[in-house]
Amino acid sequence: MKRLPALVAALGVVAWGTSVANANDLYNGDLDILGAVGANGQINAGPDGWIINATKTLSSTFGDGADSEGFCNVQQPGGDGLFFKPFQGSTNANPSLNDLLTVDFYQDNPSSPGTVCTLSAWAACEPNYCGLQPGSPTKTYLVVEFLDAGGTPLVTNVYDLIANGMPTNGPGSMAQLTTPGYTAPANTATVRAGASMINAFGTSGGQSFFTDAFDLESVAPPGSPVITNQPVSVTLGVGQTANFTVGVSNPAGDTNVWFKDGVVVTNVPGHISGATTATLTITGTAAGDLGHYQVLVSNGFGFSRSKSVSLAFFGLSLDPVISITGNIGDTYEVDYTTSLTPPITWTPLLNPSSLKLTTSPQTVVDTSGLGSSRFYRAVFLH
Repeated sequence: MKRLPALVAALGVVAWGTSVANANDLYNGDLDILGAVGANGQINAGPDGWIINATKTLSSTFGDGADSEGFCNVQQPGGDGLFFKPFQGSTNANPSLNDLLTVDFYQDNPSSPGTVCTLSAWAACEPNYCGLQPGSPTKTYLVVEFLDAGGTPLVTNVYDLIANGMPTNGPGSMAQLTTPGYTAPANTATVRAGASMINAFGTSGGQSFFTDAFDLESVAPPGSPVITNQPVSVTLGVGQTANFTVGVSNPAGDTNVWFKDGVVVTNVPGHISGATTATLTITGTAAGDLGHYQVLVSNGFGFSRSKSVSLAFFGLSLDPVISITGNIGDTYEVDYTTSLTPPITWTPLLNPSSLKLTTSPQTVVDTSGLGSSRFYRAVFLH
């Protein structure tokens, strides 16, 4: 067995984590982080940070209009997309008896008048989807809606997915569709972005509708903060200090609000500081700090939102029982190597190579390398 000092010395030469960072205004835009089972009245888990509202024309609120499923994922390995369930609506010979299903899927974020918002998503349906039927009442939209400070809609923009060429051969045919740019009107305080399946009903055979990988891009009005230096993902050891910093070209009069997994971060004496400054500091990091961080910078003209970056813990072990501490729903890769002498070759231990946490800590046991000398690492993916 190799000695522990060699293991510690190797920390400086190995890349311990990867992360997803993009210009997406949406938290969990790739839909891969799962929320609690039963959230928003749904029976199964949906994407964390998103709202799923399902209703029927006759029976009102409905609890199973959509959920997260791996078979409609289009981005990171081991991820999920959103599976809309038109077959949960009913149709009868007598139209007055139709109990049609509507599912609104969306996320709200701050916005300001004059901001131009463009939404894209991957989508597809199956050949017998109700929205393809002649004379169908079903509408299938990407939606960008602007609301005032009281939550009243000011302008609702819809982009008809079927009219704009959404593929119809199931989840394997999913393609990216993008709306035009929509300009926020006066009094805008919030932008609501997502997808809606309206007045759906059951047909026969393959009939479902799928979406994934939502990206809301905003162009702030002139005079708004201009982010010149994006925060950077941090991968470190438990108990160490993490810093996230944003740089702005016009900081005078700006305010900063940091978010973790879509929720506003608040200062905690001795642990979290700078929640309303350009640098967020987390001292003595613990499992509850793992997640995705983003800062909203605003002034009197508008808002600018940074990239979403991650805080993750590296894992390195001599023991074939690897313990991973993280957020349930996060995805890791577990690798092994037989030598920490550069250049280091890491080999995925699992097949498939990614693992979505269902508990924390979660253990992985290497049964294939018994009797051999191996080092292990757990790499945060998303």
